[in-house]
Amino acid sequence: MEKTVLVFGATGRQGGATAKHLLKSGWKVRGITRNPDKKKAKEAEASGVEMIKANLNDPETLKSAFHGVYGVFSVQNPWITGLKKEVEHGKRIVTMANDAGVQHLIYASAGTGKRDTNVPHFNSKVEVEETLKSSGVPYTILRSASFMELMRDKDFLPPLVMWNVMPKILGEDHPIRWISADDVGAVAAAALKDPDKFTGKELSLGADLKSVKECKELYRITYGKQPKRIPAPVWIFKKMQHDLHQMFLWMKSRSESLTVIEETREIYPNALTVERWMKKMKEIDNPSPPSVRDF
Repeated sequence: MEKTVLVFGATGRQGGATAKHLLKSGWKVRGITRNPDKKKAKEAEASGVEMIKANLNDPETLKSAFHGVYGVFSVQNPWITGLKKEVEHGKRIVTMANDAGVQHLIYASAGTGKRDTNVPHFNSKVEVEETLKSSGVPYTILRSASFMELMRDKDFLPPLVMWNVMPKILGEDHPIRWISADDVGAVAAAALKDPDKFTGKELSLGADLKSVKECKELYRITYGKQPKRIPAPVWIFKKMQHDLHQMFLWMKSRSESLTVIEETREIYPNALTVERWMKKMKEIDNPSPPSVRDF
């Protein structure tokens, strides 16, 4: 396969996972970075990604990145850029993809695609979606569930957010739809591989349905201990993270079904359950020592 896919966020979670699965499938992958000398950029390049120095704040620097591109994976991080820049960057990618004649754009979104959630970072994505749908660029929209990485990655402050605030707002027994960032990348690669099936589709993604209580028990079984927890009142969290607080309230108001999980598994049968994901993370944290056979 000689086609090139431009992956935004190639040094991050979703973009990095998408790049990995595309390379595995034989695609050429291109990514952008503001600093090619950074560790993650060098690691992406070593894995086979063509890294180009560019900046989403400067469209002129992006032109070469879009040259000769078949597809695009578009993801923005509002927690780093802010909501206004998220929308600006998302729309800019759509416009440049249209100008470059891109044949398939995968947009990593969230929420429901409607403005009735009262969640700021869901509404910002609706703005980008509306621009994409009216652009004429063939697209697929992926709306992910809660990321399993909330339970582990330091960037998400699991002791405070996952193991303290979420159960206080949602209740320990409220079912939550989960997916790993890696499996989002696998679905994105599958959609790019089969445009006839996925172009024009808006897909909700999820690989498992588990409450915080169930996740906590799986953590205890997997690691042999309870997850660390930082006690903090909800009102302080609301002042610190109003957006996330609103998202948890929205999640509490919803009843999840297994339909989304069945549909996700139809696309990618190997999508990990929370239990399998935790076991995989433990293996990464504590790799087995080499055996005699390895020498």
